[in-house]
Amino acid sequence: MKPVCRVVVSSFALMLAYPLSLSAQWNKKPYTEWSEKEATKLLNDSPWGQTQALTDTSQMTGQARADSNQSRVQEVFNINLRIRFLSAKPVRQALSRRMEIKNAEKISAEQAARLKAFAAADFPDYIVITVLSESDKASSLLQQTQQSFYKRTTSELKNNTYLLAGGKRVFIKEYQPPGNDGFGARYIFPRLVDGKPFITPETGDILFHSEPGGSTVLNMRYKVKEMMFDGKLEY
Repeated sequence: MKPVCRVVVSSFALMLAYPLSLSAQWNKKPYTEWSEKEATKLLNDSPWGQTQALTDTSQMTGQARADSNQSRVQEVFNINLRIRFLSAKPVRQALSRRMEIKNAEKISAEQAARLKAFAAADFPDYIVITVLSESDKASSLLQQTQQSFYKRTTSELKNNTYLLAGGKRVFIKEYQPPGNDGFGARYIFPRLVDGKPFITPETGDILFHSEPGGSTVLNMRYKVKEMMFDGKLEY
């Protein structure tokens, strides 16, 4: 199958329950004026981007641990799964803004124009969710989690990966493993079902569910009423 959305995103690969008042903070000024902290918060803790935490305690067992004077806290590894609506404009604006800040001295005029186009692009046909695994420390669980995203295929996920909204499910159309852009794995769903938007302003919650392998199960819920941005529902 020809990749559905990789073309939209790959051109940028070479470039380096919330209250309504929370979502409103990003409407107070243009995204080009967001700080790195504001952009990161939108990506990791907002109506469009949330974090599912995993904990690796495997290093706390064994004789080596018994003979060690290290703190037990130091041997607990936390892995953060960043689950984001890439098809939502505020997420792409936050990604663009963060790239711009981190590479302020290296971005050419052409790259800046591409970032701007990426932030403004529309996704009329698809809902795209990305999942990125991050941790401050290396661990066996982090390695296993990352490997699972590279190994999975659309056929393996088609029966256990879906969006649930209004009591109805829509299953994944295509899965794309992590690329070189640092956005993570892509889960692509149709935006229209039976010719109508699967998600509308009247939809209550959206549940994203996937079982990428091993013991990891992705479950993240989003409140539609809080996904308004510049007067438009963004997802």
